[in-house]
Amino acid sequence: MGSGERERKGCSLSRASSVGLVYLERDHAHFREVKALAKRLKDEFGVKRVGMMSYVHEDTKDTPTWLVKKLDSGYFCKGDLNWYGWPVKEFEAFVDTPFDILIDLELDPVLPLKFIVRASAAGMKVGVENVDWNKDLDLQLVREPSEDPEELEEVDVILQDPMDEWREHTERTIVFLNKIDLQ
Repeated sequence: MGSGERERKGCSLSRASSVGLVYLERDHAHFREVKALAKRLKDEFGVKRVGMMSYVHEDTKDTPTWLVKKLDSGYFCKGDLNWYGWPVKEFEAFVDTPFDILIDLELDPVLPLKFIVRASAAGMKVGVENVDWNKDLDLQLVREPSEDPEELEEVDVILQDPMDEWREHTERTIVFLNKIDLQ
């Protein structure tokens, strides 16, 4: 299904009954953060169904043991991609689900996930503004510039968690989607 075959419809978190999350699988700690976000969407915002789809940049045999395929959630691996870098299996049920909101959680483009976003039947697709991929999104969020490492003290650079920018952007996205008033 191409993005032209879906019904575009704006939706705020307060009105959403279903949300899809796409993300790059990094490690178990990151998986727990995404899972906690899914739980928060249900508990705090009343979203009834949250689906998660991750891309694992490993061969299928090296898939992390914590990943499980469920009705609205799953993952696909490097071995599931064709020559063009598009997934060829394990994603159909997810992209065919008409989520009210689909959120691409990645700050930088991840080609296999961009295919998922493009093919999704979601009513509203949200992600980071990127000139090459904006046409696939209904709502583009501007990425706040990160601090210049040259302006930081050496100890701050060493202690800086590389996922802090992801966490801050994800939080801004959730707050924004909750505040907007879309019918």
